[in-house]
Amino acid sequence: MVEFITLRKEGITDFAKERNELLKKAKGDWIFFVDTDETISPALRHEINRAVNKPISGYYVYRENFFLGKHIGRDKILRLGRKNAGRWVRRVHEVWKVEGKLGQLKNPLVHNSAVNLHEFVHKINFYSTLHSQENLSRGKRSNLFKIVCYPVAKFIQSLLIGRGFVFSMFQSFHSFLSWGKAWQSPVRQAQDNQ
Repeated sequence: MVEFITLRKEGITDFAKERNELLKKAKGDWIFFVDTDETISPALRHEINRAVNKPISGYYVYRENFFLGKHIGRDKILRLGRKNAGRWVRRVHEVWKVEGKLGQLKNPLVHNSAVNLHEFVHKINFYSTLHSQENLSRGKRSNLFKIVCYPVAKFIQSLLIGRGFVFSMFQSFHSFLSWGKAWQSPVRQAQDNQ
């Protein structure tokens, strides 16, 4: 049996922890994680129900990304897995580490990253704070090079893979905020004083 789980909770500061808690409470043998801004097509749902009958631990799914109604490309993420085959890691931009053989589903998940700019700027501010905290907790230190050059590199990378100019600028802004917040963080300042 496949259980479809959507994480619906405000003010999350550790997404991996929250997803792992949902994994513990899940009743299904297989779990498919869906975000609140994602949609499962009937074709994908049908494919998922067939896929779980194979001797495999988990499946990647393609995700078709949309920004303000415009298609900005696809990525590949692990979202379907056996309940006890792995756990989520990283508090933000989290990934599901599933042990064993992995497959690939053909039908895509649809991801609407933002319906308006106000909402998207709010998301960038929130996630850049979490990303900054995650980097600091992993011992990654900010510096002027990262604050200036990483956003430029992120813009170029995003543009080259076809994300579009506006979305690429926002990706760059996210990178700038993440490293800038890490630079201003009391944790970083305490590390410098050691």
